[in-house]
Amino acid sequence: MNTLLHRSIVKWLHWLSAFIILYFFAVEPHLPELGSNAAKTAAMATHAGMGAVLGIVVLLWTGLFALRGSAGKAGPKLQGLARSSYGVLNISLYYALPLMVLTGLATGLAAPFLILGFGLIPLNLEGIGSPQLMAIAEDIHEIAFDGLLILIVAHSGFHLWRHFRLKDNALRLILPSALHRYL
Repeated sequence: MNTLLHRSIVKWLHWLSAFIILYFFAVEPHLPELGSNAAKTAAMATHAGMGAVLGIVVLLWTGLFALRGSAGKAGPKLQGLARSSYGVLNISLYYALPLMVLTGLATGLAAPFLILGFGLIPLNLEGIGSPQLMAIAEDIHEIAFDGLLILIVAHSGFHLWRHFRLKDNALRLILPSALHRYL
């Protein structure tokens, strides 16, 4: 695979995962405290389906990272702490994304009720988990998600700083070319 195709695929995976994570940030499923397992299954349907889609995207992205390394390199204007921060932020995201997806998977597997992605695709077996185990897994998943959000905000802020302060056109590398005229 040539470098241009690799960067294009990574750009698509980047933005697809960003929009899915934004969905998770904006829409939090609320499980009914009391109620049937069918009500809980319905409450988790979209969240679990979007989680499965994010899992596939992250698996592809992580696979590309494992095979080819990071698609981006620190620019020539980055010096000292900024240069080392670039690598740390990117590598942290490459590890934090799969970790967050795995904690979501563990939460779903720990659920004592059936979880159907988008209301159609069974993602676990009913009756295997327990409410206590699911509560622990949910807490771990929330911590992983919050940590991921902190990394995403730091990553985004860093690229905005690069683009506007260093004027190295960092945003042109990650935004679709149709948006370049607004930069």
